[in-house]
This record gives sequence, C-alpha cells and structure tokens, in this order.
Amino acid sequence: MKGKTFIISLLIVAISWGGNLWFYQSKQLEEPIFLEHFYGGAGVFELYYLTNREESSHVMSVEFSDGTTLHAKSDYYGFHSGNPAYGPDVQSRSMHYLLKKTGFDEQQMRELEVDHEGEATIHFNDGKTMTADIGTVESSELREGNGIFRSQGTSSSSNGRSFRTYTVKEDLKIDSMSSPFPEVQDDLKMKLYAPSIDLTGTPDAGGPRSYSKELDEEWSQVAGAPLEKIDFPIEMKRGDRIRLTMQEKPDAIRAYSYEIEMTGTTENGNPFTQPFLISNHPQFTPEKMELLIERRGSQ
Repeated sequence: MKGKTFIISLLIVAISWGGNLWFYQSKQLEEPIFLEHFYGGAGVFELYYLTNREESSHVMSVEFSDGTTLHAKSDYYGFHSGNPAYGPDVQSRSMHYLLKKTGFDEQQMRELEVDHEGEATIHFNDGKTMTADIGTVESSELREGNGIFRSQGTSSSSNGRSFRTYTVKEDLKIDSMSSPFPEVQDDLKMKLYAPSIDLTGTPDAGGPRSYSKELDEEWSQVAGAPLEKIDFPIEMKRGDRIRLTMQEKPDAIRAYSYEIEMTGTTENGNPFTQPFLISNHPQFTPEKMELLIERRGSQ
C-alpha cells in the first residue's frame, strides 16, 4: 500500500511539473514585440520592445524604411549584468517577460534626416535579425527659443500624469494648438489652463500649489479645461501663467515623444510658435504586457 501511495504521489508531482512546464512554454514569445512609436524629433528616440524574461540579447541597430541605419548608444548595452532581467535596458519585468528600451543618438538622427513609417529591420547583438512595425519616427531641426515664454516648471508621475507650465513675458494671443500625431490623442487626456479660459477644477486654477498635489489630484480637480473644448483664440497678459496637464489612459501601450505646436501673435502683431513636449517612458505592469501581446503579438 505504501508503495502504491508513493507511486501515485510521484505521478501527481510529474503531472504538476509537466503542466507548469507546458504553461511556461505556452507563454514564451517566438520573437520580441515592439511598441508602436510616435517620435517627432523631440528628445532622445528610445525603442521599446517586449521579450522573454530569459532573453539576454539586445538591439544593436535599426535600419529604417528610408534606408538609414542607426546604431544604439553604447550606454544602453555596454554594461549588462549576468541576469538579463536586471540589465540597464530593462524598464519593467514580470514572471515571463521583460520590457526593454534602446536609445539612439539624437544628433545622428538629425544628420541622417531619418523619416520612417511602418516596418524596420532590427539587428540584435546575437546576430539575429527581424522586421517589425515600430510606428512613425521622424527627425527635426533643433528649435530656437522665441523668448516669449518662460518655463516655470515641469513634472511627471508614475501614474501617467505630467504637466508643463510657462509664464508669458508680454501680451499675446494664442490662435491654435496642433499635434503632428492626432492618433496619440486616443491615449491621452489633456487640460489647458490660462486665466482667460472657462475653467474647471480647483478654485485657485493653477495658482501657487505644490507640484506633488497637482500630480495626485483627481482629474476633475485639475485646473484648466479639456483641450478639445477650448475656443481659440486665447488672450493672455504679461505675467499670465499657462499650463498643459496630460494624463495617460490606463490601457495606453504606445511610446511617444513629440511636440504640440502653439501658434499665435504678440501684441505688436509678430507671429510666434511655442512647442509643448509630449512624451512618455513606458513602465508596464504584467497586465499591460499581456495587453500588448493581445494587440500587437499577431503583427
């Protein structure tokens, strides 16, 4: 009887082990999954992708659709540890996957005038090559400041909230705000604060409040009005504050870095443009990793 019980116990262990092994193998990716990127030449271009947790390889270069090839910055792959889950390129990890990023030289992108959309050829340090739809990647010339807007503060939080605040140095009128990537607006909620806007939110409407409180407020209490509901033009007086607050939606799985362009005229009739940087640095939960696989794993 004891022998029979022992055999049954071994069978249960073997079945359990086999089931765990099958489940582990069923969760493995055949190849990395790349996020959809929207890069408009603002800030450093960083390429994000999901790979298996035990995968130690990393991106070495990308050949874009316009024929240009860029090599990764050395600080993204030069000092990897023995455990791939804790390399310098790892942004998030789960039981099965790693979210990694690779950065590229901003100046080199400008010199090569990168202009890409859709599939790119990705080269890894272990010799493997794959093609993947990485989205839209464009380079642009550096902007010179117009001297009209003075930065008052920028901040961001792990909850997907960020804002940028300026004061204006002279009377002016804002005629419009436009985005080069309107599709990214599906991932974001935005509020714009200026004294002349019909406001929602807290009574002081962006007055002297702590940045940490602004980042943690309920969205309904954030000072300003939804960007899509603002009637332009916006009149501003010298010393007025303007703030753009952004909130990424919980199911957002894109990577982006670009500028919303504000256009208008000063009191003297001189035209101006002012960029507002829109960017994120994805940090995925295990649930968002599964969402990425569901949405882009079959592409």
